[in-house]
Amino acid sequence: MKRSSVVFGMTAMLAGTSLVGCKLMDDDFASSTPTAENVALDVPASTQRALTAGDGTKVSALLGEEAGSYQLTRAVTGIVNGATGLVLVLVKTIVSFPPTTHDDDTAVWGPHSEPLDKNAWRLTVTRLEPHVFSWALDGKAKADPDSAFVTILSGVHTRAVNGRGRPIENYGSGSFVVDWDMAQTLPDHDKAVGVATFTYSRTAPGAVTTIDVDFKGIKDDPPATELYDAIYRYTATPGAGGELKYAAKRDYYPDPHPSGTAKEDFTIHSRWQETGTGRTDYQLTGGEVAADGIAPVQVSECWDTAFLSTYLNVSYDHAGDWGMETSCSFPSASFLSPSL
Repeated sequence: MKRSSVVFGMTAMLAGTSLVGCKLMDDDFASSTPTAENVALDVPASTQRALTAGDGTKVSALLGEEAGSYQLTRAVTGIVNGATGLVLVLVKTIVSFPPTTHDDDTAVWGPHSEPLDKNAWRLTVTRLEPHVFSWALDGKAKADPDSAFVTILSGVHTRAVNGRGRPIENYGSGSFVVDWDMAQTLPDHDKAVGVATFTYSRTAPGAVTTIDVDFKGIKDDPPATELYDAIYRYTATPGAGGELKYAAKRDYYPDPHPSGTAKEDFTIHSRWQETGTGRTDYQLTGGEVAADGIAPVQVSECWDTAFLSTYLNVSYDHAGDWGMETSCSFPSASFLSPSL
């Protein structure tokens, strides 16, 4: 599911002659919008190459090889990071330059479009309180009047500040919505569809980070055609590790999917220590797996500090089980309901 192309041609706003050689603006609107770091889902890093299936599911590696469920955890976090990374980097870059117009409380960048672009873009940031800002990225067909602008990305951000009241870069809290369905109405767009709502809090280096994401009506990269919903709940505590909860309702079974049958509920619960050791428990319930009498399909796997598999338990094929559950840094399974 590729989401990095939410905004098409937005780099044109940075290429205009009005920005070339400009001095960076003052701190009035510094850190007034979220950055990719604000909403990044960080999990322990592996130096090995992650091998994942196209739908994000992957059976485990062999005992002593990199844990398949660790790879799965990184794959599903990569979907969220890919959904926001490029666009938030560009928004951050835009607000680092002087706005086209501004007063005490509102700054506007654009409208702008390169000569060969079909779309025009405008970013508006409004101060609601001393450190609270609403912001919106709008797009339209270049030839249309400004009344035709539609909002592709919008939210409210509270910037974090230090003891002297100065903004702390890449920290803050708030929420925003990415509307790929609205982007589909513009002359230039990709095939991404659906809506994503982000709620985040990353207020200081030592603070607990929470990121909640609700995807509605999305689909994987072509040729996939199935629309589905997905939920992410992420928490990370400095010095103590983190946790990722994921749920999606889609047609996983039987293969090849989507098969046009009832949708199943797929959940993932990954937990890890600061050392890198971790555990993932995932399951498939409802739909055709329930109708066939094989629900719940459950898998538990643990990995060590090198992300190597130490324990595996598969509900539908115990011949492939290995290891001892006593090796796990989290001693018991924790399967989730579809509502998390």
